[in-house]
Amino acid sequence: MESPASPEHTRRNLRLSRTEFLHGEEKWYVLDNAASFMPGLTGRTVTLVYRLSVNLDRTVRLPALQAALAAIAPRFPYYMVVLRRGFFWYYFEPAGEKPLRVSADSKYPCLNLKARRGGYLFRVRAYDRRIAVEFCHILADGSGALAFLKALLLEYGRTLGMDIPEAEGIFAPGETPGPEESEDAFNRHVRPGTPGPERVPRAFHIPALPLRRGQYRIITGRMPLGSTLALSKSHGTSLTEFLAAAYLAALQELFYALPPPLRAAQHPVLSLEIPVNLRKLFPSGTMRNFTLYVLPSLDTRLGFYEFEEIATLVHLFMRSAVRPKHIARQIARNVMGGRSMLLRALPLGLKDLAARLVYKGIGENTMSGSLSNLGEVKLPAALSFLAEGFAFIPAPSPVCKTKAACLSYKDDLYFSFGSLASRPELERLFFSRLAQMGLPVSVATNL
Repeated sequence: MESPASPEHTRRNLRLSRTEFLHGEEKWYVLDNAASFMPGLTGRTVTLVYRLSVNLDRTVRLPALQAALAAIAPRFPYYMVVLRRGFFWYYFEPAGEKPLRVSADSKYPCLNLKARRGGYLFRVRAYDRRIAVEFCHILADGSGALAFLKALLLEYGRTLGMDIPEAEGIFAPGETPGPEESEDAFNRHVRPGTPGPERVPRAFHIPALPLRRGQYRIITGRMPLGSTLALSKSHGTSLTEFLAAAYLAALQELFYALPPPLRAAQHPVLSLEIPVNLRKLFPSGTMRNFTLYVLPSLDTRLGFYEFEEIATLVHLFMRSAVRPKHIARQIARNVMGGRSMLLRALPLGLKDLAARLVYKGIGENTMSGSLSNLGEVKLPAALSFLAEGFAFIPAPSPVCKTKAACLSYKDDLYFSFGSLASRPELERLFFSRLAQMGLPVSVATNL
């Protein structure tokens, strides 16, 4: 049985988890623990911007969508902010009268949102029958972005004249945000004295030429959810575990297809980052970031892995890793490091340099790719007739080059790769494997 935190630690955690403050009559927000190091990482190629989109059963009416955005946006005051730079830290301040407009969609999503230029850290885009929201991870994780998209979609339906009653779990205009929505849940749930996680080795990265600057290839596969779940169950895995196993198998095929001299120069460990929504492990209603990751991996020095073996290894690893005690070690490392008086006293420029060095050591250098499963999207019946399908697209990564994200809606699973690599070899190997297993997969791409 886990021993309870002391009252002193609980009080301190609650105090430090608060992010909203007043300076006179001016409001400002502290960045959450996960976001605090991110501004120093952003740049021309590292945007940290991911995307959620919904395809409708009709063409988007821009005036109605703009009206819905104007109505619902004030319900999320912690998103209606701009990033500011202080001497010791970044912070958010309300955007004030800065206009928030629906913009035309682009062939290449998730690019050209400049987090440090004083604009909003999210945007709403539209084209034909598609509405998309693109969020910078500094602002929120996928759960927060999905909550915003659902609220926007519901308000858009009402603006069109649809009779849609209030739905549990979907925010509505005029509501007062709860204080837990803007909390730093990492600081709330940290347990001082918890040991940090073990170090993990550097991982294999796909040795591929990059796409031309300004391009980002998206390949989305659509497959029946029921059949995919049944196939997962036949391998003794959950849906996420099965998809992760197929991803690792594709990475292994790509690794062994390299010419021997090039393969010998690569790191031999194939690791897949799988983000974990910590709201399922620790109680929190935060709309900020509250996600950490686990890293199932294959060590190619031990030989070739058959798919059944990969599926079993991933299943056993996930059952062990996705537990509160295991995740608490990552929370402790990240939060207690941020509470260090030495680190807090460093000027922001040195903090940015430290963030880049730390992220290089324990971030993307330790992963060969990433798979984020946002889970099932649920809408009220009156709204589900409007939405035909969803998609979830990961942020571009110049190091890993290719990452993946997925979600399910109604009877379908939507699995998207986002890639900066010139050739879609990983995507081809992944979807070919699923097709060979009997899954009917329809694939669409922007290139």
